[in-house]
Amino acid sequence: MMTTKGMNRRRFLKIASVAAGTVATSGLIGCGSSDDDLITGSGNNPPPPPLSIVNGEAFYPQSVASGDPRPSSVILWTRVDAGGSDAPLRLQVATDESFANLIVDAQFTAPGSHDNCLKVRVTDLSSDNTYFYRFLFEAEGALQASRTGRTRTAPAADSTRTIRFGQVSCQDYLGRYYNTYLKLLEEDLDFVLHVGDYIYETSGDPAFQGGNPDRPVAFSNPDEAIQIGSGTSGFRAARSVGNYRDLYKLIRSDALMQQVHERFPMIAIWDDHEYSDDQWQASGTYTFGRQSEIDPERKRNAEQAYFEFMPIDTELDGTQESFFDEANRFPDTVIYRDFRFGANVQLLCTDYRTYRPDHLIPEDAFPGSVAVTEEVLSQILSAQGIPFSAVRDNFSPYVNVDQQPFASLKELLVGVAAAAYQGEGLDESAAAAKAQEVISGNLATTVINSLIDGFNATVPPSQQAPRLDEATIAQAKRGIAFFTMGKQGLFSRLGSRYFVVKETYDLYAAALATFEGPQTQNAFGQDQDIWLRGRLMNSDARWKMVANSVSNTALVLDLSDPALGVPAPFNQRFYLNVDQWDGFGLQRAEYLQNVYGPASGVVLLAGDIHASLVTDHGGGTVEFTTGAVSSQSLAGLVEVQANSDPVLRQLAASLLPFLGQILSGANPTIRHLNATDSGVTIIEAGSDELIGRVFTLPEDQAFIDRYEDPGVTGEMTEVVFRVDDAGLSRVS
Repeated sequence: MMTTKGMNRRRFLKIASVAAGTVATSGLIGCGSSDDDLITGSGNNPPPPPLSIVNGEAFYPQSVASGDPRPSSVILWTRVDAGGSDAPLRLQVATDESFANLIVDAQFTAPGSHDNCLKVRVTDLSSDNTYFYRFLFEAEGALQASRTGRTRTAPAADSTRTIRFGQVSCQDYLGRYYNTYLKLLEEDLDFVLHVGDYIYETSGDPAFQGGNPDRPVAFSNPDEAIQIGSGTSGFRAARSVGNYRDLYKLIRSDALMQQVHERFPMIAIWDDHEYSDDQWQASGTYTFGRQSEIDPERKRNAEQAYFEFMPIDTELDGTQESFFDEANRFPDTVIYRDFRFGANVQLLCTDYRTYRPDHLIPEDAFPGSVAVTEEVLSQILSAQGIPFSAVRDNFSPYVNVDQQPFASLKELLVGVAAAAYQGEGLDESAAAAKAQEVISGNLATTVINSLIDGFNATVPPSQQAPRLDEATIAQAKRGIAFFTMGKQGLFSRLGSRYFVVKETYDLYAAALATFEGPQTQNAFGQDQDIWLRGRLMNSDARWKMVANSVSNTALVLDLSDPALGVPAPFNQRFYLNVDQWDGFGLQRAEYLQNVYGPASGVVLLAGDIHASLVTDHGGGTVEFTTGAVSSQSLAGLVEVQANSDPVLRQLAASLLPFLGQILSGANPTIRHLNATDSGVTIIEAGSDELIGRVFTLPEDQAFIDRYEDPGVTGEMTEVVFRVDDAGLSRVS
């Protein structure tokens, strides 16, 4: 007897598979015919006349796509508009665009339970060969044909020809157009590598979305989405499978996006926006710590839509069960996989989001809480050869408010903190509980006195509380409080994910790794870490390419130069964004030294940060971080974040014009940086050298539909870099 679990498993979509040479018919027969009818007809009745093939692209509103090319296989995809019922679809694959030389003519079902998406793995193909494909759907008395797609298999392992591919990332649809893709359509590419943020899960986050009103985003069932904020600043975030499907269907309705998929196979990995902004595992970050956003069901919904719509081989070329089986979705999802393109390229596609720990500084961290005590700090510095006494004055004095001398003070602080949490939107009960939680243990004296000052400003002099005196502060131990890492607000991404003080954060990260374990720095998770190290160690490819959704390049904003005129406490060095690898600097350093360097010929390929970067990490490892296809530029993101803080807002006005110079000056590994423009990258990997061509277009052009304008690519700036045995050099 089939169990309920077994019945549920059968409902999940598996990739269909067909071998080249499977040509079931010699003519064009209606999809409803039986197998016998296809050959001889039924009884004395002659076979029905062949149905004509007509242009039926209206039945395929997202057109077609291909992906994950290997020497003998490729994934082919479409979605047919069949009203949600199971739909019979016929796939034809040929070596010519006229389909005179068919190598596949087979019938499949696009299940209504998966929005009539169909993915077919075609096997037994010839390596390094171009194929054409289309889907046929019987309707209105004819075979309704999709547009014709073109795809290409990878070259055989011994091929030494140059591999050419496009590298793209971050294609926000809301208010923006994909004009930068026009450059790729001028090229003859083996594939397009998408390193994440294929969709954006929100319908208008004011922090980074907006632009042309002709490009709106809306959900067909908005009640299934998450409501964030209210009024003019309110927006929704996808939560249900249907919400996420809406986004993929919208993106694929774009004419230029369709052309890219129709012309090139795509290899894709996800970043955060395929699920939720700045995600870690199944958690979102919209409420800045006010409430838990861990939502495994939402994560699995996002994965389902991704696997339905993206032409990736979700069974890892047949080596794993279907991802649509519950057992193979979050938390057990695996999308990291590798590809070989001849002798020159091995492409290792990683997953930075599914297994990583939370951001090291919680968004609800109380600014006054001590994150690293004097005892721990002394050990960390001693291991670096620095005596604590020599740097003691650089750290925050703190006292333990749970000790008896501070009993009355603690009671006062709890009341002040509770009022502050109510001001942040918590109800009275939740605010009181949160205050009791944070006003405990070691607290920085600076924050204690600040709270006392705030209280005293609200009461008559006779009721005012005394501040901690200088003698108490002088005798206090010293450590790292969250505010000394930049955390100012009770619930805030500033000082937790963005604008984090570098020196204190690095010590804090080292303390966590030492006393809580190396897993606090492992963004890949144990299994993926082992996989990546093993693949690199055993690869004999000329170029070992690691696709990672976020950049390894350090983005340090150095505001310590007196010439900049930045007032204290902002005259320090900040990590711009610790959601990327700056947040896991110890693991990054270990990889660069012990994994990437020894492997030789390692090229890192990244996106996410909305800037074009070329980086020489040393030891023969280089990185190309591609600009955003359309999303708001890094400079724009920095401006929005800075404007959320009154002091940073004043600094931003004077410093933003020099953002690129400041970042490049503080990060000597950066050889090229464009923080203001949209962009795509083209990589050409040969036996002797690798060429990286970085193309950028002014960001304001993303607000304009220029799809029919042949002059767009002529307005793009091109910067060319070469990588060879001598290292990285700029060509033009």
